[in-house]
Amino acid sequence: MSLVENERTKLTAGFMNAVASGTVTVSLVGPLVGIALGTMPEQNTWNVVSLSLLGIVSAIVLHLLAQRVLSRLRE
Repeated sequence: MSLVENERTKLTAGFMNAVASGTVTVSLVGPLVGIALGTMPEQNTWNVVSLSLLGIVSAIVLHLLAQRVLSRLRE
């Protein structure tokens, strides 16, 4: 694998990891802001919790995929 291909692989993995980090941030901060401001209706609490968990699981999957992309690096 050439140097250019290695750099492209690292950029792809970095992008995927950044998206995973953003997903975690949105999944956790969004509901907390809604609770703090009182804009979240009480009956939707479990929906928000389940969607937050889905976001966290999605972020974990993206992070693992980024690690898999990095495993393609060669010397």
